[in-house]
Amino acid sequence: MTEIVSKVLTFFVLIGIGFILRRTNLVDDLFTKGVSRFVLYVTLPALIVDSMNFEYSYEMFSNSVILLIAGGALYLILWLMGVVSSKILRLTGDTRSVFLYAVLFGNVAYMGYPVVELIIGKEGVFYSAVFNIWFNVLTWTVGVRIMSREAGSSTRKAFLNPGMISVFIGLILFFTPLKLPLFLDEALALLGQSTVPLAMVVAGIILASAKLSTILKSRTVIFYSLVKLCIAPVIVFFLLSAVEMPTMVEKILIIMSAMPAAANTSIFARIFDSDYELSSKLIASSTLFSLITIPLIISFLD
Repeated sequence: MTEIVSKVLTFFVLIGIGFILRRTNLVDDLFTKGVSRFVLYVTLPALIVDSMNFEYSYEMFSNSVILLIAGGALYLILWLMGVVSSKILRLTGDTRSVFLYAVLFGNVAYMGYPVVELIIGKEGVFYSAVFNIWFNVLTWTVGVRIMSREAGSSTRKAFLNPGMISVFIGLILFFTPLKLPLFLDEALALLGQSTVPLAMVVAGIILASAKLSTILKSRTVIFYSLVKLCIAPVIVFFLLSAVEMPTMVEKILIIMSAMPAAANTSIFARIFDSDYELSSKLIASSTLFSLITIPLIISFLD
């Protein structure tokens, strides 16, 4: 129990630093965008490659296949939840698009990897990278279609993005005798270790930019947070209890299903001229409430 409390406090301290930095105007939007890009294009890929640099084992391969199949089923469940929820709220147009996107795509990268690494360790990041193959492919295909409300999507971007490229490199290292030179392995490890503090600080900065009063007054925002942070992981838990799966796979699925709205929800909303204001509220509210729900899930899993 002491270890759980320590990890949760670490989580709070890092987010709190970002919150204080923004509220005291020591950082601005330009800084936040720069750090976000640095995490997306440098430290996160480094973390993925370093975490997948394991000796090949049949158990890990078998678990990865199970996780990949189960991950596809999870996204289907989230899609259905998003469709049903938007109908309950009677959402239409851009509001429905943003809501559905945010339900389908959680912050499985910026927050998912750090949380998994804190709770499970390096091996957990390996499995998270496998699970996030779905995110990287779907966000540039289904995600684009949801936000633009058009049939077009970019197959090239679905496979040629920082997340997928780093996963491909990691899989090559896992399945072949190839090993990184020691100096390169150590450099990637150092860069990867900075992902957790940087990602959590950015999350704190996002929270500091939100107005709590407007969040609490929005029925759509509150309902979204309830669906994404509570209902989704509970449904996943009960479904997993009905089937036999490796413990590691179950933990990854539950943790990833409980992540708040993806950071790129607002980016996509802005690119496709959708409801950017709602996207920002969904990110801020779910990230804020996840400070309560994620520790609860962590203590439950342990």
